[in-house]
Amino acid sequence: MPSSRTPTKRAKAETVAIFAVFAIYAAFLLKLLLFSRAPGSERSINLVPFATIAEYASSHAPGTARVAFANVVGNILIFIPLGVYASWLRHRSAWTTMLTVASVSAAVEIIQGVFAVGASDIDDVILNCVGGLIGMLAFWLLSAIIRERSRVRTAMAVLSLLSLPVWCYFFFVIRLRM
Repeated sequence: MPSSRTPTKRAKAETVAIFAVFAIYAAFLLKLLLFSRAPGSERSINLVPFATIAEYASSHAPGTARVAFANVVGNILIFIPLGVYASWLRHRSAWTTMLTVASVSAAVEIIQGVFAVGASDIDDVILNCVGGLIGMLAFWLLSAIIRERSRVRTAMAVLSLLSLPVWCYFFFVIRLRM
């Protein structure tokens, strides 16, 4: 019987699978958020919380609802995996996990503003943090249901591998036109 300090081959394989899928997710995130537009193509900065969301809510222009939904829901959904992975990687408090998610989101917005490759918006950081929080809560729920750390790792590996075709499709097949 292997000791609890020495990882088994299975544990190593599961960990590699989790990190590999996380790397593909991270690459897709970078592609989507930083490399989908030419540098200098767009520069706008909003530092007023909820201003963009309020603008979406009050606008009656045709097509705004679709753009608003894609922006709001997209910003939440795309950061759910980061909340899950950050929770699994850090095994620390909610504050450090949320600080990680917020830091990544803020860094992306700053880079978008500096290189003019997107709209830098505090609302995006807020929505990304909501997504990270949902991911963190989903990981905690999974951990509470399963309880045993090695089984949580196994579940993370299985879920990561199940999501692999989706991330590969997004990364390799979809051409982002923004």
